[in-house]
Amino acid sequence: MAAPRGTSKNAGISWRSVAPAPLILLQGSEELLATRAFETVRNTLRGGAEIELTRFEANSYERGEMLLASSPSLFSETKLIEVRGLATMNEDFLNDTLAYAKAPAPEVTLIMHHGGGVRGKKLLDALKAAGAVVVDCQPLKKDAEKIDFVTQEFRTAKRKLSAEGARALVAALGSDLSELAAACSQLLQDTTGAIDQDMVDKYYGGRVEATGFKVADAALAGRADIALSTLRHALATGTDPVPIVATLAMKLRQVAKVAGARKSSGQLASELGMPPWQVQQAQEQARHWNVDDLARCIRLVAEADSQVKGASRDPEYAVERAVTQISLAARR
Repeated sequence: MAAPRGTSKNAGISWRSVAPAPLILLQGSEELLATRAFETVRNTLRGGAEIELTRFEANSYERGEMLLASSPSLFSETKLIEVRGLATMNEDFLNDTLAYAKAPAPEVTLIMHHGGGVRGKKLLDALKAAGAVVVDCQPLKKDAEKIDFVTQEFRTAKRKLSAEGARALVAALGSDLSELAAACSQLLQDTTGAIDQDMVDKYYGGRVEATGFKVADAALAGRADIALSTLRHALATGTDPVPIVATLAMKLRQVAKVAGARKSSGQLASELGMPPWQVQQAQEQARHWNVDDLARCIRLVAEADSQVKGASRDPEYAVERAVTQISLAARR
């Protein structure tokens, strides 16, 4: 829920929840999230009245501009001041904003973005002490965070994206959040109804990198043809066998952890320290396995790990053999 204007000490809220306030600090290097936060505040203010918008770059700021921009308007317009580049701020900006933060104008929204680094710590501390709303704009590094991002994009548009479709979209474009957001926008514009994995693959299947995760998922599901073709493409394009074997081992261990458990994915996620979606995926894969085959394949992957790290003259053969044996052991 968005914080009301003037609420203090809203630490680390989502950009989706930000609302106009006298002082707003965007912290983090993810430019897309910062841009979304700026747009959210701007659109909220414009929805109520005409606004007077002033923009600064903190490194080219000139002394006195903050006072001028925040002074009462002759036309009683709501004022919005947007500032980027706090990480490279000059001394004039630092001094003027430190003074302003002690008594911010109540009818002015000052929103600033600090992308990271040590420059400006004095100002950041002062803003927080003054009750600035802090908005989290840190990069989304985990797949679970990116899956949540794309799911929320579709939910906001009142459209449904399946869990499999969300995972496929992140697998295809998850390395760049801006590209991921653009893909969501394209799917929303070009399609109707619910979006599933088939639809995502139709648009972006060719973008999915041949990674250890795709190899492992296909192998654990007993899909030897897909697992081996993906593996061979990965190796042919320069992927190191070591991380592929490491991913196989991790996936097998996850399946072993959930195999036979009668608890919900939420309960297991809490106990095992895994995201719920990851537990659900492991539970689906566990249907293809029994305890003996799991133990045998875990030992097989341990041998492959040793071979790809120097114990074998042909590490590519070692990983291909492991993938083949795992695929054959999985029950279709």
